[in-house]
Amino acid sequence: MRPTSPVLFACAFVALSAVYALSVPGRARAQGFLLPAAADASPLAIEHHRVSVTIRERVAETRVDQVFTNHTGSALEASYVFPLPPGASVSGFAMWVDGRRVPGEVLEAGRARHIYESIVARVRDPGLVEFVGGRLFRARVFPVPPGGSQRIELRFTQTLSYHAGVVHYRYPLRTAGAAPRTRADMTVSARIVSRTPIRSVYSPSHPVEVSRPDDHHAVVSFEANGVVLEDDFDLYYAVQDRDVGLSLLTHRAGGPDGEDGEDGYFVAMISPRIVSADREIANKEIIFVFDTSASMAGEKLARAKAALDYMLARLGPGDHFQIVRFATDVEALFRETASVPATPANIDRARRFASRFVAAGGTALDGGLDAAYATRTPGQHAPRIVVFLTDGMPTIGETDPRAIIDRVGASAETARLFVFGVGDDVNTTFLDQLAGRGRGVGDYFRDGREMEGRLSAFYDRIAYPLITDITLEFPGLDVTDVYPRDLGHLYRGGQLFVVGRYRGAGAKTLRLVGQVSREDRPRAFSYQVDFPEVRRTNDWLPRLWATRKVGHLLDEIRLRGERRGLREEVQRVAQRFGIVTPYTNYLVVADDEIPPGLAAAAPPVDRSESLDSRAPASPVSPASLPPFEGFAEATSEYDYAEPETAAGGSDAGARPGAPPGGAGERGRAISRRLRAMREAERVPSVSSGGT
Repeated sequence: MRPTSPVLFACAFVALSAVYALSVPGRARAQGFLLPAAADASPLAIEHHRVSVTIRERVAETRVDQVFTNHTGSALEASYVFPLPPGASVSGFAMWVDGRRVPGEVLEAGRARHIYESIVARVRDPGLVEFVGGRLFRARVFPVPPGGSQRIELRFTQTLSYHAGVVHYRYPLRTAGAAPRTRADMTVSARIVSRTPIRSVYSPSHPVEVSRPDDHHAVVSFEANGVVLEDDFDLYYAVQDRDVGLSLLTHRAGGPDGEDGEDGYFVAMISPRIVSADREIANKEIIFVFDTSASMAGEKLARAKAALDYMLARLGPGDHFQIVRFATDVEALFRETASVPATPANIDRARRFASRFVAAGGTALDGGLDAAYATRTPGQHAPRIVVFLTDGMPTIGETDPRAIIDRVGASAETARLFVFGVGDDVNTTFLDQLAGRGRGVGDYFRDGREMEGRLSAFYDRIAYPLITDITLEFPGLDVTDVYPRDLGHLYRGGQLFVVGRYRGAGAKTLRLVGQVSREDRPRAFSYQVDFPEVRRTNDWLPRLWATRKVGHLLDEIRLRGERRGLREEVQRVAQRFGIVTPYTNYLVVADDEIPPGLAAAAPPVDRSESLDSRAPASPVSPASLPPFEGFAEATSEYDYAEPETAAGGSDAGARPGAPPGGAGERGRAISRRLRAMREAERVPSVSSGGT
């Protein structure tokens, strides 16, 4: 399409008018807006904003469906403005008139203008789209009835950028001014089709759901209500014809040492083939440990049994398993302290065992864990997983949380411990400490219904391990602050994101090393990648890395106790990269109050006073708590490492015991917030507080 000879997509009764700037002065709007012609009128409210994308071999067709509401008491003439991505061209435009979809048509510019003016004079319903400056399209719409709505559809196509095996799609939403909020839903659905196998699918901007039915297709979806349209929707996917794909994205602002000595940043996206033969799936040994104390009575125990039945049904023929029940006493299904093969007869026996669970007695939590770690299967080299479910604190046997955690730490190399807590009596700080020392993670539920669904979903993710005990090596390159520290296992259909900083530059060979099913020795996979001296794209990467680092540091503070060095490092990173933490917050002032020469967005403000001094002065509804409210009360008061000197800021006289602030809704919220930061795969929004 050539600007010198404009051809316009319009409604059946449409005309062209060449106008370049329609946004409010000083506010660059980068999304579809319906702006009244009156200079003093605000853009019309966005009822819903729905985007569907089809990507075939790097060619994307995007369909935008928006509904706007006229909040005034007058009929309005308005202009619909949409800024297209570079290289995109409009392939269709339509409006809804009297409930009917009226598609656009191609008109010569002069004829379009004449038709438009005549339609406006007769108060009919026209629409106009024009191409301005290579990237901006404008649709003129009249009338939008008072208190009524206007639905608009726009379609455009583009060829996507491709670099080092990674394809990038961007849908424009970011605005330099105040971002609008949808009154109803904002949805994005993208369907990807590729002849070359798709490996990783990733959005750094939005929390998407990804479905990959096979190696050549993927479906990506995002949906939420009342969405603030402040960040472009970015989608990356990697294509690679290998058993295990690794794609690298990097960002570096300056030369070999970066600007002001800044390092480069990277994210390695690792994923296996979707379709795997049974022989490629590693056998596993899984020990289910379930709390049947009196407090589990009713729905919680019934849902726990249902979740256990779900997991038993999905054991593989080469898997081994054991079930341990604990209350006042501890009982293992198979008494020989060995897990058994997942044969139909053994699974039937396990179901009969679970059917006899009765909620009664105290909580011998330590005894249940001891029985799990005592389970051994001679001659097995399969990954060992302990699934541990409880609803309270230990009341029988060993009740000192520090002693229990230390015992788990002593056996950590023999299995990975995944901890699940249900109800308001569990202490998330204590259970997260258990999971952390056991090289696993924790998750927490309000009730039995939530527990059953999420525990089943968790098992679906870990049911089919392909590569276990993974390490990533960077020979010839100086890398620092790599997260996650423990890469764990890679499962079928899963993805692993590794972020870090690097010094140096050039072509390098990365090595992914892990244990593959039925192989006696670990296997190494090599990848040729480039770490550039300068790459100014992917400028979201430093903040993604910083989010993971801060999440790791805050978790260390919560689980091991506050130290001055950790606190100061959180403050330093958070203030530099604009991340809200318990020690920093945002100072917001009006634009006209900011002195000349200062950035419009102020960095987080230091909140380094004692955490204990910030406890709520009065009862607060849990639903209204800020993301880090209660962090001090949920922070451990003891440490497992060597004590620091007084200069290091250690807590003298620290006493054992699970912190009371780790329980209930506060504890669950803090645990999930920190886990999201540690495992961040997208760039958190500043205005939403880093979530």
